[in-house]
Amino acid sequence: MTDMPTNGYCTILRSDDNDEYYITGTYPCMWQEVEGYEVKKYGDENADKVSVYIFDPDADVKKRDYIVRGKLEDISEFVREQALTVMSAPFLDYGSPELNHFEIGAR
Repeated sequence: MTDMPTNGYCTILRSDDNDEYYITGTYPCMWQEVEGYEVKKYGDENADKVSVYIFDPDADVKKRDYIVRGKLEDISEFVREQALTVMSAPFLDYGSPELNHFEIGAR
């Protein structure tokens, strides 16, 4: 893990085949919210999203996981309606090992 700047924590959750949720991990992260609208043929669509940077190469995060800002100590604290869905989670491993990180896009 590196000493990259972070502004909080995020918790990653996943559902199993029985639609039961479990926590895959909680990580220090850089959380950046983006507000905006996309203009579509039939009107505006809310395009609010977040970009989250996790600098732990061992983080367990995949597309379609759920992400919440902050630390969840127990799965009973999870409220699905307050979570965002991970849309992309590439691991960027170019450059020096100190710069390797996950760049998560979520809505």
